Amino acid sequence: MDPSSVAACKQRWDTAGWCVIENVIPPDLLDASRAALPSVFPTADEFADGVDPDRNALFMTERHRPSPTFPFEAEAFNRIALHDNIVDLAEQMLEISDIRLYQGSVSAKYADSAPDFDQLLHADYANHTLVVPRTDAGYQHVTMFIYLTDVTPETAATRVVSREHTAAIPVERLYLHLDEYKQVYAAEESASGPAGSVFVYRPDVFHRGVPLEQPRGARFTLNVAFRPAATEWIGFHVFPVHAEDMAWHRFMRHATVRQLTLLGFPQPGNPYWNRETLAGVAARYPELDMTPWRDGSGT
Repeated sequence: MDPSSVAACKQRWDTAGWCVIENVIPPDLLDASRAALPSVFPTADEFADGVDPDRNALFMTERHRPSPTFPFEAEAFNRIALHDNIVDLAEQMLEISDIRLYQGSVSAKYADSAPDFDQLLHADYANHTLVVPRTDAGYQHVTMFIYLTDVTPETAATRVVSREHTAAIPVERLYLHLDEYKQVYAAEESASGPAGSVFVYRPDVFHRGVPLEQPRGARFTLNVAFRPAATEWIGFHVFPVHAEDMAWHRFMRHATVRQLTLLGFPQPGNPYWNRETLAGVAARYPELDMTPWRDGSGT
């Protein structure tokens, strides 16, 4: 990533509450992720041609459309969700290094699919935290849409409104109706960007999904969210429930200390680690290199 682009993104994050930064995902990893997409979702042409009507039907409502979560069967998705560029970006937005991944999913949107894609402007914090957002360092959380394909106004780029236009809206007002907030809707911008870009936004930013207008078009994104480790009132996905899945065990073969710490795995040096737990975790994950934890435990 270009450091100047990250700095500009951080400045816009602090004022507008959102930004799009390009060239975050390396091209080879982006190619690998797009090669994996057809195993998860219909292609744009398959959906448009109705190749599998039953599969298409799953995308005709917002509530029931497939959205696989971390850990993913496709290793490329796991590598993107926890890529150093993504984690570095989260740390810089949050101004803290001890953070946790609390959401990870892949999603698809198609032309002529779910009718409820045309949403009201809303803030996301209501189903991400038990309280209300606090905007100083150590308390914020950050959501990212990682673009696996080009995202434009025609391919349903999220509409976003700068915090500069909404700061006076009461915190308990989560949805904005058009007839009451016409001036806010008039200030919408499209979070467009080429494949490999990341749309970054705060939980107090008003935004909305819109229908995909490009004929036979599709949009594919990988969505992640991060929080400071100490903010236990923030959450969405729970990862230990997947720890018996083969996808988790495949992920563990190549997982780094940084990646596992992001998921809540005890860090090297944590009091959890003793001779018994080191041996037990090594037995549970025989392909995980336990050296950092052994060295950090003092045993």
